[in-house]
Amino acid sequence: MKKIFNWLFYCCMVLFSINTNAQPAKADSILSILQAAHKQGRVDTVVINKCQSILNRSILTEDDVQKILSEANRFTTGNDEDMRFTICYFLLTHLKNADKNKAIDFGKLILDKIQNSKTPEKELFRNYFLMELRLSFRNSNRLAEGLHYYDNWLIKSKQANDSTGVAICYFVLGSFYRATGVIDRAVYHNKKSLIYVDSAQNTDKTYFGWNRYGGRYRWILSLVALGEIYTVKDDLVNGVKYNSLAIELNKTEIAKLNISQFARQLVKLYVNANLLDSASYWVQYGFDSCKASKINLTPPFFQAWSLLELKKKQFTKADSLLVESWKAIRLSHLNAYSYAGINNPDYYRALIRIEQKRYAEAAAFLISDIGWVKNLRNETIQDYKLLAEVYDKMGNKEKSNEYYKTFISLQDSLLANQAKFNSISFESEQQMNENELSINQLKSENKISSITRNFSFGIIVLVLLLASVMYYRYQSKLKANAILEKALSDLKSTQSQLIQSEKMASLGELTAGIAHEIQNPLNFVNNFSEVNTELLTEMKEEMDKGNIDDAKSIANDAIENQKKINHHGKRADAIVKGMLQHSRSSGGVKEPTDINALCDEYFRLAYHGLRAKDTSFNATMKTDFDESIGNVNIIPQDIGRVILNLITNAFYSVDEKSTFADLSNNNLLKVDASADEVKYEPTVSISTKKLGDKIEIKVTDNGNGIPQKILDKIFQPFFTTKPTGEGTGLGLSLSYDIVKAHGGELKVETKETAGLPAEASGQAGSTFIISLPVKNN
Repeated sequence: MKKIFNWLFYCCMVLFSINTNAQPAKADSILSILQAAHKQGRVDTVVINKCQSILNRSILTEDDVQKILSEANRFTTGNDEDMRFTICYFLLTHLKNADKNKAIDFGKLILDKIQNSKTPEKELFRNYFLMELRLSFRNSNRLAEGLHYYDNWLIKSKQANDSTGVAICYFVLGSFYRATGVIDRAVYHNKKSLIYVDSAQNTDKTYFGWNRYGGRYRWILSLVALGEIYTVKDDLVNGVKYNSLAIELNKTEIAKLNISQFARQLVKLYVNANLLDSASYWVQYGFDSCKASKINLTPPFFQAWSLLELKKKQFTKADSLLVESWKAIRLSHLNAYSYAGINNPDYYRALIRIEQKRYAEAAAFLISDIGWVKNLRNETIQDYKLLAEVYDKMGNKEKSNEYYKTFISLQDSLLANQAKFNSISFESEQQMNENELSINQLKSENKISSITRNFSFGIIVLVLLLASVMYYRYQSKLKANAILEKALSDLKSTQSQLIQSEKMASLGELTAGIAHEIQNPLNFVNNFSEVNTELLTEMKEEMDKGNIDDAKSIANDAIENQKKINHHGKRADAIVKGMLQHSRSSGGVKEPTDINALCDEYFRLAYHGLRAKDTSFNATMKTDFDESIGNVNIIPQDIGRVILNLITNAFYSVDEKSTFADLSNNNLLKVDASADEVKYEPTVSISTKKLGDKIEIKVTDNGNGIPQKILDKIFQPFFTTKPTGEGTGLGLSLSYDIVKAHGGELKVETKETAGLPAEASGQAGSTFIISLPVKNN
């Protein structure tokens, strides 16, 4: 980790020095390039890239912007306005850093021109401008205006049946609600964005050097946004779910996003959950991925990393990471709410100073952060609350009360704005519905004439009607919200019950196996006790007869039997202790564990558990353990549940196939009519193997295999192929989460019967592979 940090520090210093030594270029250079291209009558990506490069290093006056815009307008030829709009886009990215208000006005103006143009690439330019303009809105004081503006674009996109435009508008509105602190509305809009995106659509084609990012790219953007929102809510389950899904999709994406955008959210989630091993894993993963892709880490990644180091009490390292975060922010001219996420290093520096009891410095950092994140409601509220606590620790009650009052005021304002912003969205959706319903009516000449003749009367009636309808809708919305909240509460309760049901089912299967296992030693104890009673009676008779040698011989037999009783009693005791250990809720404490013994124990218990429920069940059990593994640092109860679930599923699969074979008169496999029948033999095997710094546990069955069409769904919560009442669909999902929490990986390899010829169907089956690190830091 130290080498990583040193390499990172060096790279950032080099980049920073390059940036600070660069001199602003003049607008004349851009004008010269455009004039030369116009004379040649030809524009290509080389010209575009030169202009963009100079603009990125320029400080332009308003007069410079007008000159460049006038020169760009000369490239308009008939319907071809593409070069003009391309230059305008670069001007927008420049204005975004120089003057956000000018950027907003300029972007809105160009978007109107794009909408009225006839260029074939209208959609491409519109989408790029809508995505870029959002950054200026959410870092300015015009956020309410931005909400109205993108609501209107949402209506236009729906009327035009433009699903991409609708998805973008929902995505942008979600980020606006995130900025205002209305988190539930942010979740709602990002999920709506996912609905309108075709995740299968993708292309690597470019136009003027612009990527035509397909639906899969926008799908990932919305998943990242959802992951960030659930991180703010400190929702570990949903945060891990959406960020992990985004990472998996991003691995195959043509236009890949910076992996540190996902990793930093997982780092924060696991730090807040006090799962520092998992947090460290994602720090390393994000760093290695960015280094391999030769891209810079994002500033929020530094912030999440510093949070981990703070948790480890590594204050110097945590602070140096935040210094690097500021350098990266200034290097890329980022705002508080950038494309990479929330940039607020001073808040984290304040957390470090508080841990160091340097309260005056902590207060200074918090005041600085308040000025930086002033347009972000959640971040501002947390700053004021922490500032009040800092002044209280300093003994300055007056200042503490002052900032605490501001904190309370902001919280009240947030509650008021929730109703306000919800109303904006509600009215917009109702307007969309009304427009869609009335669009055919407006095409009727007779009805338009009738409306014109009765205009005055109609306006009065319409106003009264709208007032009453809006009041009714407002009341209905309040009732609907109450119903939805109750439904959500019931759903969460049901999900908790289902999870508990899955755990109890697992415990039931284990208990059945233990009951069968414990019966054997108890039978031995009972039998030998009866034999000893008979021997002692016989020994007494021999002693009465004076046959001392025979009595001693009988006594020796009784002693041997007593040893066996003791042996089997201890065996029963060990089984009971194992059951108690499994039933005990996991405390999250890792301990050195013999993996081979754990696998063997749960293999036998799962088998006997199924035999206890169905005496006709039978299967061949095979084991192949690597004795060189030794003990591994894990939570044995949790990994035991995973192994039990996989083995139980394997037994279920072979039993299902065996039942089918029986129904087919044991004629499942036949090479030809004259050959002997090949009977199906249900087999489940478990093996362990050490592979470098990891161990691998494989559970294999020769059942029917898993169909390819559902293979991607098997680890999803509540997905099951079992009949109703036989499974909750949570076993594999919980197993996947447990293995991930150990820093490992759970995957499956399968070959289904349906894809094989009859004579080869015995080769079907599934193998579930658990990969765990040998050392857990």
